[in-house]
Amino acid sequence: MHRKFLLYISLIAFSANVSAQDARTFSLEEALAYGVQNNLQLKQAEMDIKISQSKVREITAIGLPQVNAEASYNNFIDIPTQVAEASAFDPSAPAGLLVPLQFGLPHSLTGGITASQLLFDGSYFVGLKSAKEFMKYSELGAERTESEVKTGISQTYINAIAAEENIEALEENKKNIEQIYLETSKFYEVGFLEKQDADQVRLLKSSIANQLDFANRQHEAVLNLLKFQMGIPVNETITLTDNIETLIDMGSDIALSLINQTFSPTNHIDYQTVMQGERLSELSLSNTRTGYYPQLSAFFTHSQNSFSNDFGDIVDKFYPTTLWGLQLNVPIFSSGMRYMKTQQSKLELEKTRSQKTMLEQSLTMQAINAANSYKSALERYEVLTDDLELAKTIKETTRIKFNEGLASSSELTQAESQYLTTLGNYINTTIELLNAKLNLVTAYGI
Repeated sequence: MHRKFLLYISLIAFSANVSAQDARTFSLEEALAYGVQNNLQLKQAEMDIKISQSKVREITAIGLPQVNAEASYNNFIDIPTQVAEASAFDPSAPAGLLVPLQFGLPHSLTGGITASQLLFDGSYFVGLKSAKEFMKYSELGAERTESEVKTGISQTYINAIAAEENIEALEENKKNIEQIYLETSKFYEVGFLEKQDADQVRLLKSSIANQLDFANRQHEAVLNLLKFQMGIPVNETITLTDNIETLIDMGSDIALSLINQTFSPTNHIDYQTVMQGERLSELSLSNTRTGYYPQLSAFFTHSQNSFSNDFGDIVDKFYPTTLWGLQLNVPIFSSGMRYMKTQQSKLELEKTRSQKTMLEQSLTMQAINAANSYKSALERYEVLTDDLELAKTIKETTRIKFNEGLASSSELTQAESQYLTTLGNYINTTIELLNAKLNLVTAYGI
């Protein structure tokens, strides 16, 4: 029995140790670094880059020598028959007499090798350049995805910390209200307070408990979203180490400096992506125009052929055939097909350039709006910070007065409700400020 008890205690200690090791802690910077390495979207973007690299090698191989080997065996059950005038072989034969002739043997075996080399094809060179530019486009896409993933992780991390801040304040308030409710109940039992006073405090206690339960569920949901964005299994436990003050200070100097900077869209990843798209459209137009150019290629073929009446003698003797040559294809007339393709490519290029202009204006507008939003959020945060301190002071003063019999339960409830409302406004404003700072940095392409 004693040994079983020791074993049970050891298992509990081991389980606690494993759980402690499984729980991982992350600051915002650590969460971003982990997410960049493990986010599934980023892994897919990396696959796109590898696919583009393979595409470049595939197109490059088109312009290199191509070698193919082939072999065939034929067994003519009925040898093909031709007919000819008998007089062609026998002058004494009557006119119009046809005789059947069979050329060939029942069994034939052929094996050969063919080599070809592209000498000139305008579309090949344009296609090779397009593939390389598309690889750059994929790299920009991966960079853009990384930026979006970081933004998503940052926003969720902010919401998670704000939820923790809300839970901490509600738990402290719940503890205070429970103490007040205990004291109020005792005063009511001895007749110093009316039942209505005790009921109002009880109602406030229940309201705070409900808010705390909702805040805990919300915090769990936000943490699960954060784990998903970081590439962590949802059933694992993580702990966040930053707090509201740390997040507010983080990057504030950069945000304040951006407000006074002139915005340039060329540094933004979206603008660089559309610029790369414009280069691809230009190459697409060039590729369409190469349809008017001739194509030239060279080839070399060598084969060995064997013929026999019996299958067993088919490898006794082979007859070689060797040749090389040039093949030239010159486009002459396509009934306007190539012309219409060229027109379509021109329109696609104009469309891309129009999108670039529209994006430039949009990014500039976003940067201006993000700067103004950050200024407004910063001003509201400073006001709400003072309001929260004031509401907290009023709450504590009212509680003291209530304990001393100088304030009613209605005044206590009002002060507590006012504090909770101000706390909610403060947390929402803090989230707004942090998101505004994040949007500002993102708008400027930092």
